[in-house]
Amino acid sequence: MSDTILYREIKESDQRVFPLAWYAVGWSKELSSKPIKRRLLGKDVVLYRDSAGALQAIHAYCPHRGADLSLGSCRGGQLRCAYHAWTFDADGRCIDIPAHPERAIPEFAHTVVYPAIERAGLLWVYPQAKGDKSQELLLEPQLFAELNDPTFKWAAYDAKWNAHLTRVIESVIDVAHVPIVHRKTIGKNSSVEIRISFETEGDDILVSNGGAQLKYRFPQQWILTPIQEAKNKFINYVTFTPIEEEITAIYGYAGRNFATFVPGMNYLFSKYSSRVLEEDRDIVESQHPRPIPEALRMEAHVPADGPQVRFRQRWYKFLAGNEPRIYV
Repeated sequence: MSDTILYREIKESDQRVFPLAWYAVGWSKELSSKPIKRRLLGKDVVLYRDSAGALQAIHAYCPHRGADLSLGSCRGGQLRCAYHAWTFDADGRCIDIPAHPERAIPEFAHTVVYPAIERAGLLWVYPQAKGDKSQELLLEPQLFAELNDPTFKWAAYDAKWNAHLTRVIESVIDVAHVPIVHRKTIGKNSSVEIRISFETEGDDILVSNGGAQLKYRFPQQWILTPIQEAKNKFINYVTFTPIEEEITAIYGYAGRNFATFVPGMNYLFSKYSSRVLEEDRDIVESQHPRPIPEALRMEAHVPADGPQVRFRQRWYKFLAGNEPRIYV
């Protein structure tokens, strides 16, 4: 596990930069006819549904007097501010100023909107203003195929940690901590001696451990699947969202193809998955430096840390390269 990345001079802004990608900001079931506000990469965004029920995302504050647009209402698929009833369409254009119905609407009345989409029961936002030329070939979120399997029942869970995105991601690809931190739950029957195999395929890191395979896909997704075919299958999926520089949201699904109609099972799976997450929280929130260090040599590594080393090399490649990025 040699430190093979050529490091450029460290920049103070490195801990504030994140990949420009689709990020989940909430659950589809949370959004009905009332707008809701979410925070993503240090910015507030209001989500609402247009007349066709499609998801829309707009800068959270009205350009007129800065009122929170989530306090407004949706009328005819358009968003109406609660303060002076300025109304905005899906392109962020102000189409009505009731105080001056006969005047032309000025350019400064328009606002910023973002690409938004619903997939796998989640609300996803691409945190770059819609209309940027770089979005001409913007693809939908590239989710794992397992999430579309109709034979699975999905139990949702979520959390918010006071930790940098990089530390949170490392916690789910770190196999060595499982029998120690999770000794009362998923690591109950695991050995502290770790023998794993792992490989990289493009932006994926695949880790085989026992009868399960972990797959992390840069920059924001992770899934746990069984290696061998079996009648009863359990899958765990997580996606990560940087809310602030050092605050990360976690949205997850515990999926199963058994006991799909048993009352209360979704609640039990959600509760158990949340308990497992909670076991990690205090430790991950305690880590310093807050993001992963600027170079591999700044922390000690052993063979069991192989997947984390691969993740760090991918993150350093992002920092040193020209991939799309956004700053908090």
